Amino acid sequence: MDCVLKRLRHSRQDERGVAAVEFALVLPLLIVLYFGTTELTRIVDTSRKLTLFARTLGDLSGRMDNALTTQDGMAKIAGAATAILRPLDASGLQIVVNAMGVESVNGTLNGFVCSSWPQNATRRPAKQASGTNGLPATPAAYQFDGARYILAEVTMTYTPIIGSSLYRWIFGGQGLTFTRQVPWSERTPNEIVMPGGAACPVYN
Repeated sequence: MDCVLKRLRHSRQDERGVAAVEFALVLPLLIVLYFGTTELTRIVDTSRKLTLFARTLGDLSGRMDNALTTQDGMAKIAGAATAILRPLDASGLQIVVNAMGVESVNGTLNGFVCSSWPQNATRRPAKQASGTNGLPATPAAYQFDGARYILAEVTMTYTPIIGSSLYRWIFGGQGLTFTRQVPWSERTPNEIVMPGGAACPVYN
């Protein structure tokens, strides 16, 4: 009888050992799934917020009177729109707001940058043609002679909660970077000119 009880005790210990091994094998997978789901949620939320930010930036910039379109005025617009990104860190956000123009030259429509305002980024040169050097082609809604619109460009690097090395391995040395280019109509009676720039050239 004692021998049988001893064997039963050994069997119970063996089962506990198996359960411990199974838990040790499953736990890393559960942790990865938990944090992976958390990161995926943050990535989707970051992407959505950046799109809303770019749209708001374009909308506010397209309403600015030239008397208010100054360095300080544009900085205030960007600062107000940045509230959309909270609680994300927007300190490294790269912004370029372009006043775009479309003119007919010898019967051909040409879209280009008229003036540009940057924050933590490089200003686009005047007369840079649409569809070149990362500049999107002229949207269909503005493909007419004399069209004027705002193009808001924003770039933001995503900072993961954990697994920075893994993200760099997947997305490269720079990690995951979001970029948005949003065209928006100018809603002022006069053409909008970005600080330090000039009005769009007009071709006959």
